[in-house]
Amino acid sequence: MRRYHFIVMRRSFRRVLGATILIGLLAPSGARADSIVLHWTAPGDDANSGTATSYELRYSEGTVPVDTAGWWGSAISVGPPPIPQVAGTRQSFTVAGLETGKTYFFIIRAADEVPNWSDYSNVAVRSTGANGGPLLTPSGFAAQLITGGVSLSWAQVTSGAAVGYHIYRRPSGSAVGTLMATATLSQTSWTDSTVTGGEIYEYDLTTYAGTSDSPPAVATVAIPGDLLASVSTDMIGYPNPARGKVTLRFHGGNSDGTPAHIRLVIYDLTGHKICELLNGSYPSGERAIEWPCRSDQGNPVAPGLYTAILDSPAGRRTTRLAILP
Repeated sequence: MRRYHFIVMRRSFRRVLGATILIGLLAPSGARADSIVLHWTAPGDDANSGTATSYELRYSEGTVPVDTAGWWGSAISVGPPPIPQVAGTRQSFTVAGLETGKTYFFIIRAADEVPNWSDYSNVAVRSTGANGGPLLTPSGFAAQLITGGVSLSWAQVTSGAAVGYHIYRRPSGSAVGTLMATATLSQTSWTDSTVTGGEIYEYDLTTYAGTSDSPPAVATVAIPGDLLASVSTDMIGYPNPARGKVTLRFHGGNSDGTPAHIRLVIYDLTGHKICELLNGSYPSGERAIEWPCRSDQGNPVAPGLYTAILDSPAGRRTTRLAILP
């Protein structure tokens, strides 16, 4: 099980000649392959007021033992260090030039003008990507009820360091998620058939490389008590907003499982028909249709808002699509 909300654990910091320096250091879950971005809240030079004079930031591939001072003495110093801001300011700093596929440990300290040095911050642990580039959060992530389960779908990530996707699930109110599946980079959907009726689930979708995961895309779905009889009648488009293409996902066919006539058309906001994607008899079940953001004549559409309208035995379903330049 993994979670991607970072909890900063602060140690007790010693007071040095009236100067108490408090720093909570953390590393975000989306780390670049050759660099890592660290975030913290600036301390003061006297408790939580004023501005510290300087920082010292160090890192190592070695874990931090009980003898933190010994680790600090042999760790690599990052220079030039960031400049302290007014107490309470959110700060960040990118440590570049790191080796890909490695795990690093970071500690930061602050000093006043004397200088009196703070105690050591908490330890931030983060791994760089394995293949170069950033770990990107998947877009267009959606959860849809289908007969007997939940269908998850997303847009394929085509750049960055990721080698695949991780899918996590947790019941509503739970602080811990369970890794449900690992998917390849070319995969854009997965069905969860282990859900329980009457529950509300939150799904997290990340890209991963080695021990690193991207920040998650999140989708929440409520499972009805009569799960086997539930079929979503909604139509979703992803990614939305989109550039270049949109995938429209819906359930087609008759309620008894037989084929039915379906018509799917894209209109602009004036009601002018842009593109007819479907018009005929199709089997029952989940369908995913790609619209390449072009008209029936093959011309790219202008940026703006468009409406997808689906007519089927279940009635008329619509969804609004935003197309970006």
